[in-house]
Amino acid sequence: MLSPIILIIQEEPVISVRLLTILFLFSPLLDAANRAMVSVEVIPLAQGISPGESFEIAVIFSMKPDWHTYWQNPGEAGMPTSFEWNLPENFQLTRQREPTPTRHVDQGITTFIHEDEAIYLFTIQAPDEVAESNSFTVDINWLECKDLCQPGSSKQHFVLGGGESPGSKKEEWISLVKRAELSFPRALPEEMDRLVLKGDHIELSLKRYPWSKKLLGADFFPFDEMIYDSGKPVQIKRGLFRDRIIIPLQNDLNISPEVLHGVLVQNSTSPGGPITTNSIIHQQLP
Repeated sequence: MLSPIILIIQEEPVISVRLLTILFLFSPLLDAANRAMVSVEVIPLAQGISPGESFEIAVIFSMKPDWHTYWQNPGEAGMPTSFEWNLPENFQLTRQREPTPTRHVDQGITTFIHEDEAIYLFTIQAPDEVAESNSFTVDINWLECKDLCQPGSSKQHFVLGGGESPGSKKEEWISLVKRAELSFPRALPEEMDRLVLKGDHIELSLKRYPWSKKLLGADFFPFDEMIYDSGKPVQIKRGLFRDRIIIPLQNDLNISPEVLHGVLVQNSTSPGGPITTNSIIHQQLP
């Protein structure tokens, strides 16, 4: 009889890689297990809660040099960071924003990671009636890796009063949000022309004008797992009137996506030097 681990490897190769990552956590090589390489700070961007209004909470991850955490789709290994919120009655979490990841390749394994700093923003909607004291708790779990990996966790708690309070920290909060928004993906680029599914890849065409910025490179980070071939780089092909971005698909799972859903990264020229544009794509395939 085959062992459970062998069965998982046969049926789900990507999950097996993650299983090996988890098993590696308990290796005796983990001398750093008692030394956190990632710190987390939770900052409510409000000093009081106005009834019926929304406010934001920033969660800031700070990584030691060369250490990283993982994006919501970690790629071929790793685990995404998770947040479990315990909100006051009738409060609702309406939005979560996460920075655009970077592609990381180590010993042939491709992962999507956050390095140095990652700022998440959560939007909370308050009910029409707000108590004088409101308690918030969030349990955060992540995987931090360098040459080895170890789990990290943090339980954060804070209390906000009802009613608007003087915003003595508003300038500091505005600066923090601006810093976070630099790494958030934005709306779909206007120059996107068409999508075509071509066997083992998706071809995304971008209109090209004589005055357009020159496309130097591109990458794509899918929200969906087990459909795209994370291990293959995204390619670009330049044409006279349009540039084409080639996004590889898994060719051994016989899965064809119905929607292109992910973050498109474009590196382009500009008069002031190279610029990077991060865009969210949610587009139906023909």
